[in-house]
Amino acid sequence: MSEREITPEIIRSAICSMVEVERTNQGLEVYLPQIYHSGHNVAVVVRAEAEGYLVHDNSYAAMILANLGIPTGKRLADVVQPEVEAYGCRLDGMRVMRRCHADDDLGVAMTLVGCASRLIADRALKNSLAPIHDFKASLLGKVVDTVGAKRVRTNEQVSGHLGGHYRVSAVVLDRTESKPIAFVEPIADREAVARRFKEFYDIKHNPAYASVERVAVHDDGGIPSGDALLLEEVGHLIRFSQAASHFSMWTRH
Repeated sequence: MSEREITPEIIRSAICSMVEVERTNQGLEVYLPQIYHSGHNVAVVVRAEAEGYLVHDNSYAAMILANLGIPTGKRLADVVQPEVEAYGCRLDGMRVMRRCHADDDLGVAMTLVGCASRLIADRALKNSLAPIHDFKASLLGKVVDTVGAKRVRTNEQVSGHLGGHYRVSAVVLDRTESKPIAFVEPIADREAVARRFKEFYDIKHNPAYASVERVAVHDDGGIPSGDALLLEEVGHLIRFSQAASHFSMWTRH
């Protein structure tokens, strides 16, 4: 059997497909082709200033640690400060940041902030008390096991009513494999709640997906009732232990 041909264009396309840019009230939020151990894409925020740009991680890494019960105060900041500075960045509280002046320097600045942010999040891997597991991979495995691999598309891009583009973790197709019947997203921690709410709200109001079910699955550890009510407004929220039962309904469609 001949080897599959690989080209620079294939590699470039694979990397670029992971990059998303969204406008927020803080600036442009950029999802990089880097992954935290939690399964989330590393994201940085770029804000224009009078003399250039400020790039920061919006304290995402610190939020990941906090959600795992790891203290993120001054003691941790003092420990990671030299490591962050090794990437040419600095800490503001637990927010990783770097400034640059020229447009040509933005790519390097975003990459360095992303690396330093992931370095902080990886402190969880050194903490024996942190329950680290790939919740997203476990969820995708359960979707595939229930409806079959041919009916599941991962990391599929869909558009929202407001023009935003989203990479849905799992798109479940109907039995003819011709149209989507469900969008499935993991809620691995509280950090994901606001992002999934925005995604589902935008998709919900796109007429093209009016009949597509939106399902958010959270770990059996539970999430605060306020967060649960928020997600219930834009889709179905279920526990991971209930997922197989819920997904089995799709085998009939």
